[in-house]
Amino acid sequence: MQKLIILLLVAAVLMSTQALFQEKRLKEKINFLSKEKADAEKQQKRYCSDQWKSCSYPHECCRWSCNRYCA
Repeated sequence: MQKLIILLLVAAVLMSTQALFQEKRLKEKINFLSKEKADAEKQQKRYCSDQWKSCSYPHECCRWSCNRYCA
């Protein structure tokens, strides 16, 4: 009976350790993807120079503002 209890305790410790490592990897992945998104947004703003370009729809402009020309 004592061996069973010890085995259950060891299994619980191993499972909780595994869960901690998975959580850490998930947080690292989220941080990495968030950084990529932020970098892409910065780059888009940096290279966005369509002001006074003719347009028909807002999505054609960097700032999504179209009144015949991008604003």
